[in-house]
Amino acid sequence: MHVRSAKGARAVPFDDFHLLPNDTPEKDNALGRGDLIVGLEVPNRPEARRSHYLKVRDRQSYEFALVSVAAALDLDGHNIRSARLAMGGVAHKPWRLSSSEEALVGVDIGDANKLRAAIARGFADARPLEQNEFKVELAQRAVLRAVQTAGARA
Repeated sequence: MHVRSAKGARAVPFDDFHLLPNDTPEKDNALGRGDLIVGLEVPNRPEARRSHYLKVRDRQSYEFALVSVAAALDLDGHNIRSARLAMGGVAHKPWRLSSSEEALVGVDIGDANKLRAAIARGFADARPLEQNEFKVELAQRAVLRAVQTAGARA
């Protein structure tokens, strides 16, 4: 992300933009007073050809996501060459599913059982609260649907 202020311009890596609560729960991003986002640089990656965003919510309009997922795939025929997965609505900041991405490499896009197993690896350390434990299953189903939809794109 390209940010500008009276102090000058700077770049903020996307992974560093959103902050976890820790010692400053009132601050959820890396912007300072007077900072303005003036640009966003998106790298050209092979996964960009096959992508899908899915937002699951209680109501149809203007509702915060229970879970959301962005999935992007690079395929070699029917096999996944590489995957990029990110979740929203499940943590204080967008959440990458790096373990799932690694496990999806080599999986046939048509093999739902292997897709489910690979996706589940990204949730092995999930620690839901009593009131939101349903989100773990919901999120895994949403990721599966997004991966299958992205994989079906030409």
